[in-house]
Amino acid sequence: MGNLFDYLDEYGDTTFETRPFCEADALVLSQLSYLGFDGTVPGLSEKKGPVALGDIDAAMDPERVFYFKTYERQNRKLWKQLLAGKRFGNLACGYYQSLLDPQLEMQFGAVTFFPEKAKPVVAFRGTDGTMVGWKEDFNMAFKHHVPAQQKSVEYVNSVGALLDGPFLICGHSKGGNLAIYGAAMADPAVKEKVEQIYSLDSPGFLPEMLPEEVYSGIRGRVRRILPVSSLVGMMLQNYEAYEVVKSSAFGVLQHDCYTWQIENGRLDKAEEIEAKRKRMDEVLNQWIFALSEQEREMMVNSLFEMLEKTGAVTLAEFSADWKENLRACMKYMRDLDPDTRRRFRRFLKMLFEIYGSVTGEALRQELTR
Repeated sequence: MGNLFDYLDEYGDTTFETRPFCEADALVLSQLSYLGFDGTVPGLSEKKGPVALGDIDAAMDPERVFYFKTYERQNRKLWKQLLAGKRFGNLACGYYQSLLDPQLEMQFGAVTFFPEKAKPVVAFRGTDGTMVGWKEDFNMAFKHHVPAQQKSVEYVNSVGALLDGPFLICGHSKGGNLAIYGAAMADPAVKEKVEQIYSLDSPGFLPEMLPEEVYSGIRGRVRRILPVSSLVGMMLQNYEAYEVVKSSAFGVLQHDCYTWQIENGRLDKAEEIEAKRKRMDEVLNQWIFALSEQEREMMVNSLFEMLEKTGAVTLAEFSADWKENLRACMKYMRDLDPDTRRRFRRFLKMLFEIYGSVTGEALRQELTR
């Protein structure tokens, strides 16, 4: 079974005139949005036109562009394949924005791609491995609007006003959440221009944050695609039906788009999320919504205060010295005041009780079939 690289091997020399933009292309551009284009792609506020991939390649510092270590090897290979083919070889990039603000607890990235003979595509970056980025993701469990979501609306409105015709939006992980939110909350005139939204294994929303009446305005244009063993994409509330893609990885590693399977130029679809994974996701969501907003905030803040004690600013740094960092986390737990420790124990007890009830009900249904 093929993957993203096999797709480009097979269709990389096929133009968009011959083969229209498809879900696999949304996967390509969502992954491309993880690259650091600072200094090579004009920013949103600059009065400069989009820059072609070849010009970026000639001027870039590879260490800055491929800064995201989690996908560095794959992203470098992807870059070379895009440059070598007709489909993306003349791809232009513009309106780049990248923000990291520890004070606001915000990590945001977006870029607009201009494929030759195809509609423009706004791509939102997912979580990039920084602790700030992961903290913002967790904040979605209790904050009604995290800063990156507000930025996504501003970005869609700004770019949408500059574009003459329809455009697409895509994103992986948090980027897919921003794609949906940015489109749903955009100005009416801009929202009309959004032709399709690709949300790839992306978390949902607190119910009060994206009301049904707001979401209904874009429902028919959203395509949510999740791997067979999705964790991230099943978190929090999701209104839209989803499609399921097969993956060559196991468990949470399926979040990596490079493991998604592609056959004959299309994502190889499965019928459903794995039953065991679905029950575990249900448990996690029940647990999240059983806690009060204040309790969720306390849990998240305590977790990241603990991680902050290690001095690591990225997950890669934490992993590089994980034994010492784990010791620092354990010390933090021991030093918690008695009331906070009791709360943690209660939260965990609640999680196990919910898990027992969900798995017990699933077993009962199996036995009575």
